[in-house]
Amino acid sequence: MTPARAAAALAVALACAAQSPAPAPSPLSGDQIFARVKAVFRSYPRPPYITYTLTRRDWHDGAPDLENSYTLKIWCRTADRSALARRAWRGTAYGALQNITVMFDREVDPGPPTADMFEKRLFGAMPAQRDPAPRAVASAVPSVSAIASAEPLPEIGRVGALDGDYHTGRVAREGGLIHLWLEPKSDPERNRLDEIWVDATTYELRRARVRDHLYLGMGGQSLDDEFDVRFIPGPGGLPLIQSIRGETRYGQFETQYIFTDVTFPEALPDWYFAPKQYGVHKSDAPA
Repeated sequence: MTPARAAAALAVALACAAQSPAPAPSPLSGDQIFARVKAVFRSYPRPPYITYTLTRRDWHDGAPDLENSYTLKIWCRTADRSALARRAWRGTAYGALQNITVMFDREVDPGPPTADMFEKRLFGAMPAQRDPAPRAVASAVPSVSAIASAEPLPEIGRVGALDGDYHTGRVAREGGLIHLWLEPKSDPERNRLDEIWVDATTYELRRARVRDHLYLGMGGQSLDDEFDVRFIPGPGGLPLIQSIRGETRYGQFETQYIFTDVTFPEALPDWYFAPKQYGVHKSDAPA
């Protein structure tokens, strides 16, 4: 082959190589996808305070259970999930002031909408720890206006494959979502996520199935209850719980929770979280 022909052949080979598509990167493993989902979920700062309306509707053997159906207005401090709650009717709170610790799997309603679904303390095998200095925690969290004007999330590059709480047993693509089945590595009473659905492009959490309990009165008796939790993006993309549908194993009891009127005040009065002061604040209780 003459030098000219060799040069021409080399040019053709280089041109073909340039036009050939690069090999596709190897797909992420299930555990790597789960690690990325957690990283995206926790990249959003949680506002120090949240107020919302929680509407609960219960059914027993298919019939409405009016005794256990109600609406609450809730003012919550997210550092320790301490909250002031009042019954509500047509958007206005009334009646007694209650202090509750909002969480899952306890004799209280689940929440708040900003709950970290991957946090063990969210689930009530033990009482939630009180933050000794909620003001210090709150001051480190950006304001709602800062959240709303935040820059888009940076692309997450390297993602570790290990998670201390869960192993991903199965992964499936369902339209625009990725469906992951989770298996707790240990402590299944605190690691209660069974399945999650996430956006296949952004890895934002859109749905979760969670093991919980329906508590029968205050005596500690309970039935296994499976929660179907749906999420929507809030200010700046902050994931918020929109609704929860609970059903006991044989469908005897059903419960629906709807979260509406969600706001993020910059501050709330300290007495909202000090039930011993409720008596002297009846006249200025929030409505």
